[in-house]
Amino acid sequence: MNKLNLKTDWKMLEAPMKWGRESAAAVSVCDEGWYSCNLPCDVRMPLLDAGKIKDPVLADYWKESTWIEDRSWWFRKSFDSRDVKLEDDLIELVLEGLDSRADVFVNGQYIETHRSVHYPFVYNIKELIRAGDNEILLRLTSGMEEVSEADLAELDHAVCIEAHNGGKDRGDMRRSFVRRPQYTVGWDWGPRVVSVGITGAAFIRSFKNTAIREVKVNTVEIGRQAKLQAMVNVENLSFVGTKTASVSVRIYDGEDCCVSAVKEAKLLTSGYNYLDFELTVEDAKLWWPSGYGEQPLYRIEVVVECEGVKTEYPPFRYGIRTIRMDTGILWNEHRSFTVIINEVPIFCKGGNWIPNDFIYARVPEEKYHTLIDEAVEANFNMLRIWGGGLYERDLFYELCSQKGLLIWHDFMFACSTYPDHHDWFRGEMRREFDYQTKRLRNYPAMALWCGTNEVHWIFNSTDNPRWNIEFTYEHQYGLYIANILAKEIIRSNCADIPYWNSSPYGGKLPNDDTVGDVHRWHNALMSLKVEDRIEAMDYDNLDSKFVSEYGFLGPCCLETTKTYMDGAPLDRDSEIWRVHCNVFERNTVHAAIEKNYGIENAADLGIEDYILYGGMVHGLMYGYSLEAMRFKDYCSGGLFWMYNDAWGEVGWTIIDYYLRRKIPYYAVKRALAHQKFAMRAENGKVILKGFNDLSSDLEVKAEFGYVSFDGKKRDTRETILKVPARSYVQLIAEQLPDYDYKQGTVMLYVRDDSIDNIWLRRCDVQQMQYQPSEPEVLSCEEDGDDLAVTVRADGFIHGVYAAGDYACSDAYFDLLPGEEKTFRVKHAGTADICVRAVR
Repeated sequence: MNKLNLKTDWKMLEAPMKWGRESAAAVSVCDEGWYSCNLPCDVRMPLLDAGKIKDPVLADYWKESTWIEDRSWWFRKSFDSRDVKLEDDLIELVLEGLDSRADVFVNGQYIETHRSVHYPFVYNIKELIRAGDNEILLRLTSGMEEVSEADLAELDHAVCIEAHNGGKDRGDMRRSFVRRPQYTVGWDWGPRVVSVGITGAAFIRSFKNTAIREVKVNTVEIGRQAKLQAMVNVENLSFVGTKTASVSVRIYDGEDCCVSAVKEAKLLTSGYNYLDFELTVEDAKLWWPSGYGEQPLYRIEVVVECEGVKTEYPPFRYGIRTIRMDTGILWNEHRSFTVIINEVPIFCKGGNWIPNDFIYARVPEEKYHTLIDEAVEANFNMLRIWGGGLYERDLFYELCSQKGLLIWHDFMFACSTYPDHHDWFRGEMRREFDYQTKRLRNYPAMALWCGTNEVHWIFNSTDNPRWNIEFTYEHQYGLYIANILAKEIIRSNCADIPYWNSSPYGGKLPNDDTVGDVHRWHNALMSLKVEDRIEAMDYDNLDSKFVSEYGFLGPCCLETTKTYMDGAPLDRDSEIWRVHCNVFERNTVHAAIEKNYGIENAADLGIEDYILYGGMVHGLMYGYSLEAMRFKDYCSGGLFWMYNDAWGEVGWTIIDYYLRRKIPYYAVKRALAHQKFAMRAENGKVILKGFNDLSSDLEVKAEFGYVSFDGKKRDTRETILKVPARSYVQLIAEQLPDYDYKQGTVMLYVRDDSIDNIWLRRCDVQQMQYQPSEPEVLSCEEDGDDLAVTVRADGFIHGVYAAGDYACSDAYFDLLPGEEKTFRVKHAGTADICVRAVR
């Protein structure tokens, strides 16, 4: 295969919407008004470079560029035919990420209109190329201009918009008809920034004699030997004649070829030829999720030689692992919902992933590296790609596979009905599903395909009668694509990857605790009762089998807040502050601060105290809830909403838009530690459990019992705690000691510096009667670019942290009476570190 990259030297022109494809000839000869750009390119990027607009993620500047979606945008690219092998049999133009409606022209010839950002435009242009200079011309629009009120009436206008939740100016019902990133019309966590552009790669590829159209590899059996199956689809480009070819599949461990299978003198008939290979890897190295083991990746190479021409498929990395979903009966109507990797049950822990910017085309590769590394450091083993965003770049899936992050992957449908009663829409979905499942099936990180986000839940008439939706077999309002079409495609393309109809889904109605996954919202942060939103210990009552979405809100750090406010006063009553505050916040952060810390009128706090206490309650809610989910015997996953952000705001995330850790990052990291202990009080007893994701057994000495907050009362005993590899166990269940739990609590001191000490939470911090104090800093030593800081507490100290804009190995943690703890301040050099505590 020969490939010509078309990434650079494009031109972009703004034009009225009424300039349709009939204007292509005039646009092509136009000499003025063109902006220079490279790909990927959202139209806002050249406009920002030219100073024509302000960045929509700052202040309230998003309002100033909404006109973009009402214009047509033309992109032009020239290339020389000398850079293309004109003698090849097939010459394809490939345009990825056309967002979202595109008319495509080559040398003045209209080819086709492409209507989806979720799969590429591919067309044979062999007959269109001419000697010398050639031109590609595209007319791009948002696609929403084609959707009418009559179209929306077919869906009974059943599309969620944030105006329903108090988020004015956010949402557009027309999104349901357009295959674009749904979030760009505005969501509870961000503004309306409707994207237009070429947001992916562009290239010309050519083939001689044959083309390798797809390669699929899956693990059939593991053991000392791993048995793999490979399918190679080779296209014979002769329309009428057969060809003879040699087809080889080789698997490399580093530089060593460990498996080779070759089909010599294979007869290829015209068109597609599906060739199956059986491969056995000796002493196979298994791929595991982060914490459960290593992530060895083998390199797979596929080559076809036909009539003296060699065609190579792009080499890719593959992890040997088996995967299945256990939905077996637990008791009565209750069923398991557990991911099984290599026949080991996995507790899936992590967060929900959204696009990294409202101008998603400009996200640099470094941001992906940082976000994946930070997720691994926070002890994640799963990310859920939410259905209102987009199928991510290859880099995302490669990094998840390298670092052991499983992927729960929604198809791109969220909080709306969809027109799948139309054949044209079903055709779009078939092409999208076919492309994406083939593209992503070989990544070992892929754990689950999921049909939609919340479509089954929101629009069934029992859960939400206000929509008045009546499903019929002929008119399923989007459920056909999830219930039938997606399953058909997955069965054909990647039957080894589990599929789930929606999220949430399972039971007689979606969001039932008995079966499947739940979104815990209406009995938590989205409850109309503020007390339901801010009580951490409510999570001890959950009976869910897998929590795939829930969340709490909190502020970003001061530097990030100043950045996105862009010089505006940090006034929490201002309009710009409101714009950068989640629509579900509703003074929840203030209420949580008042409840947990006894601070009256939290709305009057200064900005630094608001960020500190707001971050602490954010961390409390995430840390306690995730620990509660792990504590439940039949809960197999906890994914909070959401991990990363598309702009700066008071919102759900633990990593902000500018890649700074928010305070709850550390609480999440502690809750998801691969080796940890947790305590809960149940029916008058204290229950201690141990969790060990690692592949080796855990055995530690510990001190357990009641300790007063001043450290003077100590009713404890020494014990040995054992937790087998890749398991969790109940270690202690005994009557709660009869003491004052405002003066102290049950504590566990672990004689292993790598595992956190813990205490039993019985009330809010404001009710705990301890003397606030600062920790004693015993030492502060340079360790490379970091500082190793050792602190000690005489009595209980709450929320210890290193003041300043630092990333630490741990922060905002509690110290127990008499405890010493060493933490690292990253990239601090020789800085003078000030260690503080939350009072």
